[in-house]
Amino acid sequence: MKTVKLFQRIFRNALSPIPKISVSNWADNYRVLSSESSAEPGKWRTDRAKYQREIMDSFTMTGVHKVVVKSASQVGKSDIMNNVIGRFAHLDPAPIMMIQPTIDLSQDYSKSRISPMIRDTKVLTELFFDVKSRDSNNTILSKLFPGGRLIMCGANSPAGLASRPIRILLGDEVDRFPASAGTEGDPVDLAAKRMTTFWNWVMGLFSTPTNKGTSRIDTEYMAGTQEEWQHECPNCKEYHLVTHRDMEYKHTENRHDDETKFVFVECVQWRCPDCGMAFGEQVMRKTNQKYVALNPSALKNGVRSFFVNCFASPWLKWTDMIHEYLEAKGDPEREKVVFNTRFGESYERKGNFDDEAVFLNRREQYPAALPDGVLLLTAAVDVQDNRLEYEICGWGEEEENWGIKKGIILGVPDNAATWAELDQQLDRPYRFTNGTGLVVARTFIDSGGHYAKHVYQYCYANMHKNRFAIKGMSVSGLPIIHKISKVAEYGIPLILLGVDSGKQYVFDRLSIETSGPKYFHFPLDADGDQLQSDILAMRGYDQIYFKGLIAEQLVSRIVKGRRVMVWENVSKDKRNEPLDLRVYNLACLYSINPDWQAYKNIILGTKSAPKTVEKTSNQGKKSSYGCIKRTSI
Repeated sequence: MKTVKLFQRIFRNALSPIPKISVSNWADNYRVLSSESSAEPGKWRTDRAKYQREIMDSFTMTGVHKVVVKSASQVGKSDIMNNVIGRFAHLDPAPIMMIQPTIDLSQDYSKSRISPMIRDTKVLTELFFDVKSRDSNNTILSKLFPGGRLIMCGANSPAGLASRPIRILLGDEVDRFPASAGTEGDPVDLAAKRMTTFWNWVMGLFSTPTNKGTSRIDTEYMAGTQEEWQHECPNCKEYHLVTHRDMEYKHTENRHDDETKFVFVECVQWRCPDCGMAFGEQVMRKTNQKYVALNPSALKNGVRSFFVNCFASPWLKWTDMIHEYLEAKGDPEREKVVFNTRFGESYERKGNFDDEAVFLNRREQYPAALPDGVLLLTAAVDVQDNRLEYEICGWGEEEENWGIKKGIILGVPDNAATWAELDQQLDRPYRFTNGTGLVVARTFIDSGGHYAKHVYQYCYANMHKNRFAIKGMSVSGLPIIHKISKVAEYGIPLILLGVDSGKQYVFDRLSIETSGPKYFHFPLDADGDQLQSDILAMRGYDQIYFKGLIAEQLVSRIVKGRRVMVWENVSKDKRNEPLDLRVYNLACLYSINPDWQAYKNIILGTKSAPKTVEKTSNQGKKSSYGCIKRTSI
């Protein structure tokens, strides 16, 4: 009976002409927004966000084969794609594919976005098979309808991308796609090959951008018509893209005791670059708005590209956007999020410094081995053929960092005496001015050189001291702690690090110029009557150290046909150990996931120390030091 009804629908649709109706008109007539996926459930209204109309209607525009949308978050791009799916499934059936960055995201999108749309939009409910039925033609990632099928897949799955012919291709968050789907090549190119059998194919690429120089959506946008959503100035009648660069705002900025920044924005106005007049948000929302093409000649190639930022969205307040921007300003990691997801712009990551002088000049005198603010110590060790290089770092609230000591232990790593000398640095307590001290909570040791076996032996013997072997992986996009493997011979963990991400984090933090969250402090060697301790006299943060810290730069290269930013050593002596050590220390911190308030309570003595805090004595005088021991990474 089900098969008979299917053929009846196919014949009925085949004998009736395809209505000449655009995606936006279809949405206005049929689409219903679901409560679990929309802040404004109910009947769809394109006029609620007028910038969506041209984007949607491009999919049915004669001669257009590619639609590119570079945008901020929360401008409704998911619903634009859903409307494209609904219109073609209902009125012009065809094989449709939607690609998400991963298979897991595809499954989530299908459950949270596609299924509610089918359920609440009556014309789609009648078309698609019941999701809960046992029909093998209908699954979470594959939904059959008369005359076509909706296929959901991940950019990391070559099998899903290359398996079927498709006419409508939608790529969501293409900047988050991997460079290659397995070993098959670029995910978008791989899927596009499935469209060659259709003369009327259409591809839609949507994304918030990522980093300048490597953003896929930037490249696609520049190859298209480059249509900006612009506002008419109420005074001079010229059209302009409204951006944060032309915003003026009244705000107050305060810092809490822990140096965190709090910003209150009173009002925001846009100042016209032409006439100089300023207008508030409500005035600009009511003024005329339209797309202005900066590269209209691209239309002859069948490519329309659009740009929409947060200031066009009816769901976002200008004061909230400027508030986010001001609070993130000065912290590159937070700035990137705002530029990408709010302003819809790619972010230029810090990767190059002219020389080491700026860091030499900002060194400061610590009053003791440990300055106030340090709550946790980590260590990193780089293993070379004739030496061990190590750095001990202090960490405080919101990941503020203090360099404590950088040293070199001369000796071949297959010599027990070399490791014994390392123990002297890692086992000792480092003290504050009041005599209270800390020992190193965890140490990461590089095992990627010629002496991996000796590193494993040392870590096996010192696992109770939280000393772990690591191996760096120079692969773009890997998180700083990629995964935990195992050294089978010794039964110890091996932590694999995404060092490219780690280097970017380090350079981002080096660019922070104000003491506080994520700032890097560097010490001066002590002089005069302060020379009561070797740690004060020889901290190791000299010109050679800083040259090694900035020894690498981000450069643009073509890798497997795709432009990427890669780290290259530009130092004349190729000495980059200080940069590696700082990456390892940062990864070490992340492996601990510290509870700063608990550590603060211990050091200040406001709470009794837990069992993980050890005590020692110094010449009969009792002093305590915190050693955060966690046996699991």
